[in-house]
Amino acid sequence: MMIIGGRLTAAYVRPSPIVRTVICAVAAGGCAALYTVVTGRTPADIASSGQATLAGLAADPHAWSVGALLAVLVFKAAAYALCLGSLRGGLVFPVLFLGAAAGVLLSPLPGLGVIPAAAAGMAAASAAALRLPVSAVALVVLVLGNSETIPVVILAAVTSFVTAELLPPGPSATPRRAPEGKAAA
Repeated sequence: MMIIGGRLTAAYVRPSPIVRTVICAVAAGGCAALYTVVTGRTPADIASSGQATLAGLAADPHAWSVGALLAVLVFKAAAYALCLGSLRGGLVFPVLFLGAAAGVLLSPLPGLGVIPAAAAGMAAASAAALRLPVSAVALVVLVLGNSETIPVVILAAVTSFVTAELLPPGPSATPRRAPEGKAAA
């Protein structure tokens, strides 16, 4: 509690960066632990960047059940958001893995196969996250080494980029203003 202008007001004390980092690291670890409990799979699916797990998913996508794919999407997205907000982590490979997992999950849709769906998911996710659709197309084509999926990759990247650009912007981090007559701390 603080006294401002003769009134007793509640003051929010922002935790230090070290405390926030530890809280987010424990929460990301909790996401990996919950994923392991729910699916019985290794927590490395959530805790790693996704580069090695992406190779395993591409090599044998049918080894992943629908429940495991849904769980990896939920728990890895949560851990990824926590790590982006307060920890050090990569931007590209977790997004590629999440896109590939979503693509494999949607691969039974008519007209799609596992490889084109994974390629489209990777392109859409990376174009939305990086806001670089041409780079996303080049990255996915180079990672997959499959030139037959280029039209699907281009369509997914452009559609995702345009959609992300048309969405309203999120809340901005504007600095708080000090009360009248008070200096900002």
